[in-house]
Amino acid sequence: METGQIKPMLKRKLGLWDAVSIGLGAIIGAGIFVLIGIASGMAGPAVIFSIMVSGVSATFTALSFAMLGAAFPKAGGVYEYGHELLSRPLGFVLGWMWIFGNIVMGATASLGFGYYLSSVFSIIHFKIGALIVVFIVVLLNITGIKQAAIVNNLIVTMKIGVLLLFILIGLPKMRFSNFEDFLPNGILPVFQAAGLFYFAYIGFPRISTMAEEVKDPERNIPLAIMLSLSISTIIYLLTSITALGLMGYEALGSSTTPIGDAAKSLGLSYVVEIGALLAIFSVVLTSIMGQSRVFFAMARNEEIPPILSKVHEKLETPVYSILLSGTIMATLVLTIDISSLASLGSLCILFTHIFVNCSALKLYNSTGRRKSYFQPFSSILGLLTSIVLTLSLGISIIAWGIFVCNIGFLWYFTYKKLRKKESKPREL
Repeated sequence: METGQIKPMLKRKLGLWDAVSIGLGAIIGAGIFVLIGIASGMAGPAVIFSIMVSGVSATFTALSFAMLGAAFPKAGGVYEYGHELLSRPLGFVLGWMWIFGNIVMGATASLGFGYYLSSVFSIIHFKIGALIVVFIVVLLNITGIKQAAIVNNLIVTMKIGVLLLFILIGLPKMRFSNFEDFLPNGILPVFQAAGLFYFAYIGFPRISTMAEEVKDPERNIPLAIMLSLSISTIIYLLTSITALGLMGYEALGSSTTPIGDAAKSLGLSYVVEIGALLAIFSVVLTSIMGQSRVFFAMARNEEIPPILSKVHEKLETPVYSILLSGTIMATLVLTIDISSLASLGSLCILFTHIFVNCSALKLYNSTGRRKSYFQPFSSILGLLTSIVLTLSLGISIIAWGIFVCNIGFLWYFTYKKLRKKESKPREL
């Protein structure tokens, strides 16, 4: 990309509901369908408080994302915030870590889709099912952001509808005796379960990566982030109360498909399985959306090959960035045990959250005018909770995270050096 050349831009085609739907598509996935069982086994019926605590913790960082998204409504999200407010190398590494974490989580979700599909159609191998969903979401993303958003809106509406059906039919049939032993394991497991369940919320930053394509971003980005997080928290609370009331925490904690098992007593197991498939599909769909926009922003800033910032004239999408995101995800699905990387993916996301809160504090201190986001307290609390959750993942995972981080720095300085050499005029 030559100096002075007009940089490619993405068009603003997404309204408020599209942005909220992207957030809900990214948040409501395997977390509520799987993690609620593990968290219930740890905290007992008090898992209700665990969900509230993790939701409040996520809200602190969400407020930082809301402020930054309004101030820098460009593609790239965490990458752009670090780039603009901290330093170019650190901004690149934040984008690098965010991409790594989201690709791993997207690949994990793809395999989850494959397992569900294989259980319904035994003739389909689970990895083939995972590749099918990756291919479909790549195709949807390439055809246009508005088309992909319409599909996501429909899927989000359907999966929320499934959970609301489960809640409406299940709540009147729950047994209050299942809540009597409210703290069977004491108070500490309640907070441990909150740390675990935090990862059911971490899809909300995906809205910020799409900021360049959202209309009226100063209003809609913060509103979409907070609405998607609030709606998710309410659905998580009502779903968990219903499941606990139907099964009890012990049965729920020993189940690998807790919501599906709770739905069996209501005759809704088939409907809930469809809801789980839809939930996982939307997670993969929004994962490709987010990753490709960070690749696009990096390429536009000449930190990875410029071809990744090329926007298709007719489709108006960063086709090469989308294809790269899908190719990496498909490769992981085929070659690596994703479950062993899941904790590392979570660490990478939390790493970016630490510096997002630092970026928000710097923006606040430099302007002193964005007090509507409960600054500086929300960013300080978001920073502290992100650090605590990162440390809770263990030394070995942190060591691997440092390794991934260093690879990012190595790429940045090596690629910049090569670009500098190429840009020098050749001697005659």
